[in-house]
Amino acid sequence: MSDNKSAVEYSRAIEDFHSARAKARLQHLWASVTGKSDELLQYDEITRKMHIEGLSSKGIKEIPLDSIVGSVNRYQDFDKDFLPLRNEDVERWARVKAMMTSPGSPGLPPIRVYQIGEAYFVLDGNHRVSIAKQMGIEKLEAHVVEIKTKVPLSPDDSPEDIILKAEYTDFLQATRFDEIVPGVALKLTFPGQYDTLEEHIRVHRHYMGLEQEREIPWDESVRHWFDNVYKPIVEIIQQQNILKEFPEKTETDLYIWVLDHQTYMQEELGWSIRPEKAAADLVAVRGRRVIRLLQRKFEDLLRFLLPKQLEDFSNPGEWHAKKQLESQNLFEDILLATNGRAEGWIALEQAIIVADLEGAEIKGLIVEGKSEIGYLNHDDLERAFNERLNQSGIAGNLVFEHGNIADTILDRAQVNDLIVLKLSHPPRPEFISRLKSGMRTIIRQSTRPILVVRDQVSTMNHLLLAYDGSPKGEEALYIGKYLGQKYRKHISLLVVCEKEERGNELMERAKAYLGKICVSSIMREATNGVSQTILEAAKEKGADMLLIGGYGFPPLLEVFFGSTVDDVLRGTQIPVLICQ
Repeated sequence: MSDNKSAVEYSRAIEDFHSARAKARLQHLWASVTGKSDELLQYDEITRKMHIEGLSSKGIKEIPLDSIVGSVNRYQDFDKDFLPLRNEDVERWARVKAMMTSPGSPGLPPIRVYQIGEAYFVLDGNHRVSIAKQMGIEKLEAHVVEIKTKVPLSPDDSPEDIILKAEYTDFLQATRFDEIVPGVALKLTFPGQYDTLEEHIRVHRHYMGLEQEREIPWDESVRHWFDNVYKPIVEIIQQQNILKEFPEKTETDLYIWVLDHQTYMQEELGWSIRPEKAAADLVAVRGRRVIRLLQRKFEDLLRFLLPKQLEDFSNPGEWHAKKQLESQNLFEDILLATNGRAEGWIALEQAIIVADLEGAEIKGLIVEGKSEIGYLNHDDLERAFNERLNQSGIAGNLVFEHGNIADTILDRAQVNDLIVLKLSHPPRPEFISRLKSGMRTIIRQSTRPILVVRDQVSTMNHLLLAYDGSPKGEEALYIGKYLGQKYRKHISLLVVCEKEERGNELMERAKAYLGKICVSSIMREATNGVSQTILEAAKEKGADMLLIGGYGFPPLLEVFFGSTVDDVLRGTQIPVLICQ
């Protein structure tokens, strides 16, 4: 050593080296326990993955040591914190430290680094960086050469982050997405999915070409995919606030999740599923917010404790709470459940009338019990169903299921907005019969409105709305106003109330809400019972459909004492829309 490097400083540097080596061994042990890498990043490996686009000198400037994440040629000699890994490096490490710390020493020249984004890789000066980090120095002078890549690095990037950025770089190289749609980043948090995004674009281009009968330029297909496929899904994610359910994910992650879930649901159900329905179902079954997890656990517990007939998890109005009625209709997907026999086709005619108004799809469902397996000719039924839809210009298809009829209808109702049923067996008044009634189970547990067809089809020109102020009565008011305003349907309002003051209050509230679409209003005392009063008013007014709220009593009381809804269903000839 030269004279200005004292033996004392060199001796201290030797001790510091051994202390740093001990730290490195401890850090390596911890890394093996946690499974996290303690390796210094390799410049060649990174630049190979990130695709260099150019470089430029930035001169000499101070850089933060915490932003130095890798080395050009000494990555095997130091760990990610630049702790030394080789015992034979002791003399060189100690000499460099003595030169940096000895009194009167001229010091050392600036280190040389490559910069990628906010991260730095040491070309020359690895030992100086190692020593400076152990000394707690925050910045060093460095001659900086900036390496330009499509995707910049951050000092905090983990190996997984770098893999993702490398994949994103490959994606940008292959698609030129950043050039075609500038200012938009497609960030994913799990590897292997950028290939999926690229495949989405290529498939979209293929179908664009088939539809337009021409070769679609690549730039046009990328832009069209972004505007017409990606953006609408992201808007659904934003409207439904789904990022709150999966805070560690990105919008692009959820774009892939929603489309994957949509594909899964379509294969499982045999129907086309709208992206917004797939998104809502994804949240329902996989949402990770604590309140969502607790809700599912609580419902599972109640299902375990309660008889099936007493379950009720409906929340009036929840099914349409996130609908954007400025750009979509209330009933976009209609579940038509029928037994496939001749008398059941009247429900299809009613579903077609609603679907024609709303531009909806009809999702046909025939549920066969164990005794009926093989009884129905599926091909003939499906052919007849499709021919009737084609005649009407309505989209949809028919699927067949085996199992419990009520449970299957309720399960599939979750991806629809309206259930249409032929009422062959109204709930009977006897206690045991009510308990066993499949129709009652559907009405009790459905979270969607149910349009029940008895003996005639309604053109829905004159609706009698029975309003009682209950939460489900408010839903009847909401749906009545929607139909009346949008399609200029006549609404007659009926309030049946034992107390005149309460009746007047309900009447005024409902009339104010409905406005001009309320063509008449009736207030009656229930002298002959509420259900009979409703049926008489419907006949008096010449109504062709009834709008009523679903069950208002808690399940146990409703089972014991019956319901106005059941009484109306037993006595009606015109269709009844039960609002939930």
